[in-house]
Amino acid sequence: MLPLCGLALGCSKGDAVPAYADVQAFTMTTASAQGAATIKVTDAWVTLDDELIGVWELPARIPLLGEGSRKLALEPAIKRNGTFDDRLRYPFYTAWSGTVQLQRGATVVVQPATAYTAETAVWNEGFEDPFSQFQMADDSDTALIRFTPAMNPDVNFLGDSPCAGFRLDAEHPFARVQTDEDFESYGGPAFLEIDHQGDATITVGLLYFAGGQQRYEPYIYLPPTQRADGTLAWNKVYVDLSGFFNSNVSERDLFISAQLPTGRSSAQVYFDNIKLLRIEP
Repeated sequence: MLPLCGLALGCSKGDAVPAYADVQAFTMTTASAQGAATIKVTDAWVTLDDELIGVWELPARIPLLGEGSRKLALEPAIKRNGTFDDRLRYPFYTAWSGTVQLQRGATVVVQPATAYTAETAVWNEGFEDPFSQFQMADDSDTALIRFTPAMNPDVNFLGDSPCAGFRLDAEHPFARVQTDEDFESYGGPAFLEIDHQGDATITVGLLYFAGGQQRYEPYIYLPPTQRADGTLAWNKVYVDLSGFFNSNVSERDLFISAQLPTGRSSAQVYFDNIKLLRIEP
């Protein structure tokens, strides 16, 4: 892929022939309390010998000037709130760095890996336990359903673990679940990660008290993930909640809801690996 921006690309310097780094997609590992290692790193800030050479969409074949043993570093970046033109170095992922042997005209393969930083605090709901940390809201027409691979083989799971979701119809057109955590503010960045799929829009919102009143505020809408052939695909989104967690409100919580689309007799949405990430105080 072409760079999103480049600061010092080899092809512009006379007749110099670059070496190339074939940078693959990032992989990830997590500790047991951090939930599943799902990831959607779309870009990387690339430095060679501590000099920034550009921002690249991954995977990428990156031209590099120089020969011999060099230090290559990649900082993983994501699309904030799923927006194409808002790409952010993710503050909760570690950077990758390594030594590469460069030879003009030759290509080295780079397989970067990341993990959550040591300072990252993770609240995680992966629906492994039958007792969910989400509760049915008073205005919901139906409850949250937990889908296991053994009992629901028709659901396309991430791997072989359970997920959760809603199945809506004319008698159950609206569903909403919410946490009851009263999340505190740590200051600094706060992001919600969520894997989702479905043929209806999912609303992720904020629940809080302000001025002595409880408020529900929709924050982001996750569109349907149907392919052209009608099958459903999983998607991952990183939702920036930093403003909410640094605002002057109390009893912060999250909700997830879905509404049966107009003119439809049924709809289905699924979600998994919901994580609230903040920096440990």
